[in-house]
Amino acid sequence: MKNLEPSIYRQRLIIEGHYQIQADGDSIRNYLNQLSKELSMRIFSGPYSWPPDQWDNPEVQLHELNGFVAWTESGCHVYAWRTCRFFTSDIYSCKPFDVEQVVAFTKKFFDSPDIVHTAI
Repeated sequence: MKNLEPSIYRQRLIIEGHYQIQADGDSIRNYLNQLSKELSMRIFSGPYSWPPDQWDNPEVQLHELNGFVAWTESGCHVYAWRTCRFFTSDIYSCKPFDVEQVVAFTKKFFDSPDIVHTAI
């Protein structure tokens, strides 16, 4: 992708895989909190998740769980699908970070047997 504005540093990382953990609102918020610490990012809003409770809540008719945290340095969205136990973590930062460190952390957190990633 052509860098249209070289004066602004930005780094993106998309991580996907299947998960073996018990995914719910608490685990998604926990991932986002721990990821923030792992990257030394400063949280200014969140982390949030929807639905905020377990998926077995009868009032929740969703197949996807999502979460978000806003950092002073940018943020992260994470999505999880219960039907196929698949997740995506989409990280955007205006501060440099170690891609391999984040991929290893995410693989361990989600107990993923088949994680893949792309960095921009």
